[in-house]
Amino acid sequence: MNGKRLTLSVLVALVAIVAFGGAQEKQGESPSRRPFSPVSLWRLLASPCFKTLQGRIQVTVFLPEGSRSWTMELWADENRSRVQVNFPSPEGIRQIITISTPDGHWVFLPFAKRVLRYEAGVLPSWRQMWQIRVDKLDMAKSNYTLKVLGRDQVAGHFCLVVQLEPKAKGNAIRKIWLRLPSGVPLQAERYSPDGRLEVRMTFTEVKIDEPLPVLIFDTTVPADWTEQRVPFQRRRVDISQASEILGFVPLLPTWLPPGYVLEGLFVLEKQRWKMAHIVYTDGASVISLFQHPAPAKESQKGRAPRGPHRRQREALPFHRMFPQHFVIRNIGNLRVVLISDVAHEWLERMANSLVPVAAAR
Repeated sequence: MNGKRLTLSVLVALVAIVAFGGAQEKQGESPSRRPFSPVSLWRLLASPCFKTLQGRIQVTVFLPEGSRSWTMELWADENRSRVQVNFPSPEGIRQIITISTPDGHWVFLPFAKRVLRYEAGVLPSWRQMWQIRVDKLDMAKSNYTLKVLGRDQVAGHFCLVVQLEPKAKGNAIRKIWLRLPSGVPLQAERYSPDGRLEVRMTFTEVKIDEPLPVLIFDTTVPADWTEQRVPFQRRRVDISQASEILGFVPLLPTWLPPGYVLEGLFVLEKQRWKMAHIVYTDGASVISLFQHPAPAKESQKGRAPRGPHRRQREALPFHRMFPQHFVIRNIGNLRVVLISDVAHEWLERMANSLVPVAAAR
């Protein structure tokens, strides 16, 4: 049972790549040597141009106990995407396949002979794999400086190397390799606030605007597999109505890191309970605050009583894929989880400032 919980937790965090179309670019075109203005740099970051994207990505995470790598293969066009991920787990290398089409979303788990069919909801954008917000760049301009570091090649393609440097110490630092002239990101590195490399994602093979394999989006379920339909519902709600919809009074922090604002409160609906997902952003980074009723035996005020070491073991597969800082608390009858790549001290301070919605206004 614990293994299933871990797998589903990984799936929630797993990126489902959804490609958005654009003007076709010329293969092999060398990058322009002209200088880039800050305005053109931000525009390049926001609007990659391609019709199809396919290749192999290597993800390396750098943890205190050493580095680990896993691979991802992807095929994506304007309306469909397929991602095959081989990620490390305590049981060995496991594969997950996600297929997204206009008709729905499928998650294939070959090691369990199981398929999850999402009947509703939208899986994350392919951009989120690179941890770049493209819909809040006006806000990001106020909180980050975008610099050109130089030029480089990734998988045989010329790239412009840029860095998102936060103005507030405590945010992650990001370096991005943008293929010219299209702006498609072919490599990204994330550094901790103190400058330590945490994650590197890079294409080792890539094809842009070439035909995709015809049967790559086949969603036929093998006869000996189990198919499970998962009613995934996530909707934005007004904070004034959150208590009535959730069935509990959500908690909001009275302290936020510099530059962060409330983006929205979303309700995740399950069959037995509802979860609040409260999102804060500074235009580039995101802080997620999850809340749901805690089990009765764990509803005492304070930290979850199972102990920090067990919690870290349970979060390990997610942490191996994309290292994050997280804080877990039981406050009253609620389980509260804060997750982000910002400084752990910021998450602790936010958790310490949580109060009921009415008091936070």
